[in-house]
Amino acid sequence: MTEIVTRILRDSKYVDVDRVHDGIAAFEKLQQKEYDLVITDWQMKPISGPELIKRIRANERLSKVRTILITALHGKDDAAWLDGADGYITKPFEPRDLTEKLEQVFSDPGTVPA
Repeated sequence: MTEIVTRILRDSKYVDVDRVHDGIAAFEKLQQKEYDLVITDWQMKPISGPELIKRIRANERLSKVRTILITALHGKDDAAWLDGADGYITKPFEPRDLTEKLEQVFSDPGTVPA
């Protein structure tokens, strides 16, 4: 999934893309470098995507980072907002679904939590 999302992002002209394969590594990377966006999968180990987002929101320096949650769990879509995500995509998805979500998240100042 990380390769697919990375390819979609780079094809969409997002060139500065880093990827990791678990939530702990992602949170560590967020401590080292400034990011505008985190795209995370719901079902990661050892911490889930929603748990990663909670950690991002709880960190004063990171709390404004936009987040998109990818999930295969149908029926969990509404819960994504409760977990602090700025947007979500349900698998399977098309590249345009992700690019449209990116446009929405970056164009709507209301998606960034206060």
